[in-house]
Amino acid sequence: MRLKALALAAVPAAFLGVMAAAPTASAWSSGNCPVGSFCVWPEYWYGDTDMTPSLATETEWSGSAPGHIFYNNTSQDMTMTYVITADAGQGPTYTTCVNAVSGSYFTMPMTVTDLTWREDDGTPCH
Repeated sequence: MRLKALALAAVPAAFLGVMAAAPTASAWSSGNCPVGSFCVWPEYWYGDTDMTPSLATETEWSGSAPGHIFYNNTSQDMTMTYVITADAGQGPTYTTCVNAVSGSYFTMPMTVTDLTWREDDGTPCH
């Protein structure tokens, strides 16, 4: 019976770990991200910054960019794919939609691996 209770307790803990990694919704400043670009910064900061982004692109992109903060300073929604940095690329990949002219932060270090323009299927980007 004790083993069953431990197993059941592990499920919420695992779920919370993934949720802690998910991007949070918030209004975020564009920092030094040029208009028309999607930017990712490797470290957490608050307010305006002159920190060089680990990624600044005006097009779809794939590769590997360390990230704590991201900002979509374009006029289109983007689909962002990322992995938890601590998993060294061996863990699951996650995707999220990032609204145009908005950004947020990760609650733990991530590696952004892919950015694509979101296909507009009429559903809002959350």
